[in-house]
Amino acid sequence: MRFTIPRLCRGIALTWAVLAGLSCGLQPAAAAEAAVPQDAVQMTIDFLGKDDQAFRAIGLDRVRYGLKGEAVTVQLAGLLSKLAPARQVELTAALADRGDRAAVPAVLALLLASKEPAVRAAAISGLGALGSSAEIAVLKASLTAADPEKAAARRALTVLRGNDVTALITEAAKFGDSGLRPTFIDILADRRAITALPDLLAAAVDGDPAVRTSAMRALAKFGGPEQVSGMVQGVLKAAAGGERDEAERALVTVCTQNPGKDKAAEALLTQFKAADETAQETLLTVLARVGGTGAIAIIDGLIADTNVAKRKLGLTALTKWPDATVSQRLLDLLRTSQDQAERDQMLGTLIRIAPLPDNKLNDKQKLELLEKTMSLCKRDEDRRRVLERANAIRTIETLRFVVPYLDDPNLAEPACLSVVELAHHRNIRDANKDEFTKALDKVLGTTKNEELIDRAERYKQGQTWERKKPAKS
Repeated sequence: MRFTIPRLCRGIALTWAVLAGLSCGLQPAAAAEAAVPQDAVQMTIDFLGKDDQAFRAIGLDRVRYGLKGEAVTVQLAGLLSKLAPARQVELTAALADRGDRAAVPAVLALLLASKEPAVRAAAISGLGALGSSAEIAVLKASLTAADPEKAAARRALTVLRGNDVTALITEAAKFGDSGLRPTFIDILADRRAITALPDLLAAAVDGDPAVRTSAMRALAKFGGPEQVSGMVQGVLKAAAGGERDEAERALVTVCTQNPGKDKAAEALLTQFKAADETAQETLLTVLARVGGTGAIAIIDGLIADTNVAKRKLGLTALTKWPDATVSQRLLDLLRTSQDQAERDQMLGTLIRIAPLPDNKLNDKQKLELLEKTMSLCKRDEDRRRVLERANAIRTIETLRFVVPYLDDPNLAEPACLSVVELAHHRNIRDANKDEFTKALDKVLGTTKNEELIDRAERYKQGQTWERKKPAKS
């Protein structure tokens, strides 16, 4: 009789069950663990040494879930030093899943003995799963290595268990190697280390820009109303440019997305009102991006001010508004302003907010706002931007709005893009097949863009298309 692998595996499983039964009987669980038959352990060891992947998989499964007891863990972990590197990686991962700290000495010895990057990374991962604060020094040292060891150390410190682990990582974030402090802060963020919040607030105004940026990014993950005051100081401390932009995004996240966001927004408004004029100028962008009735009242006041500089601040803040609730203000300003720079600001903001995927306007209202905006455009470059944004409103009415512009040589390309983008969504395309077929035919007779041609042909035939991912450098 010829045995297939599945049949053989079932036979092996039955054999293991018999062996396990011989050891267990009616004994208490602890006694059963202490009495695992050596035959079962040896069978596992034999399977781990097989060249056949299916047999090794059975053995690794027994390491993970089948053979109980600390003594077995020690015996299995003792194999690590005797295996080839690829097998060391497999067994280390299985021991990590097993979850018995008795394997730590052997895993640590493997890390110290091996120069193979994959083995070292596996050992680091194993220490993260099995270790405690005693292994922090080793894991910290691996943060200075190259990947994959460095990445494994980062993950290991994120999952490492122990009552004092967070405190030790916090200490490293405060007083450790300057080059690694941002990494330790990122690890605290990944651990959702609530106890570290006071230290993260202190780091948000640190003298090191990298530390400040990491701290604000961490606070964005789980900060709340109580952290707003300190985060305001972080924004004010941040250098103008990229650092401040990221700090502002962090504070906006706390005030618009995190638990307690409404109270956080109130706290921000309170902080703004209490700040001096210079600080208010810096914080105005954040206030505008958070939005709310209190913020719009302040911005309206600045726009109405006879002081040119204050009006400019107010108008700039209005362009940062997060949704379409200010659309009427923008339309009014666009119609009444005599300053071309102001008009360009307002028009650009309308083009941005009209199709935003928020819950302030339904699709019909968004398209109506976009059509109003188009009617106010005086230059083709602005009309092109409207057409490029239109496809964010995924309705057949949008297609009907865009199609006529296919006949305008100055606007045909952005119109082609929006038609194709709308056709990408099968639910709209299939429900309006005839209209989309005509529009796609028009695109094929108009555009010179090879990608748009390919997509249009595919969509006409009911096929899918996947956007190419940029090549990694």
